[in-house]
Amino acid sequence: MSSQEVAQSEEEQAWQATPNRVVLAIDEQAKSFYSEGRLSRARMLYKKLVRMRPEASQFWAMLGIIHRRQDRIVQALQCLQQAVELDSGNRNALVNLGESLVLAGKIEEGTEVLRAVYDMSRVEGKSAQEQDVFTKRAGAQLAILKEIADAVISGEIQVQHKDLGESP
Repeated sequence: MSSQEVAQSEEEQAWQATPNRVVLAIDEQAKSFYSEGRLSRARMLYKKLVRMRPEASQFWAMLGIIHRRQDRIVQALQCLQQAVELDSGNRNALVNLGESLVLAGKIEEGTEVLRAVYDMSRVEGKSAQEQDVFTKRAGAQLAILKEIADAVISGEIQVQHKDLGESP
């Protein structure tokens, strides 16, 4: 291992040695910034939190959500995917990943993720209003996507294809 790699490894170990009390305080401040709409400040703190606790799915998810809200879709997808890899049951990360995939033009993949969240979370016998927030949100997004698909199929909406330099 080169001296630069050793230094980087030691730096990461130092970040990860941050006491839990400090991590909790930074998380509270990051949440406060987020709720106040101070997204750049919140993003800065969540970047630090993922260095301190790289195994914490919720920090990766929040960083991804902030990236998405700031129209950084590629970074959002990377963070949200990391959150889901760390915790496949993190429905907040999953819903946001599905929505971000749709925004990125990966409609089929996004729809599959949203459908999975809806299916895993929906409680039989409860009305739509009685479902939890993630189930409601995934269901609402699926309904919107269905309406758009139906409108495209019926010819009400014309789809223009952009050449993104990729093959179909």
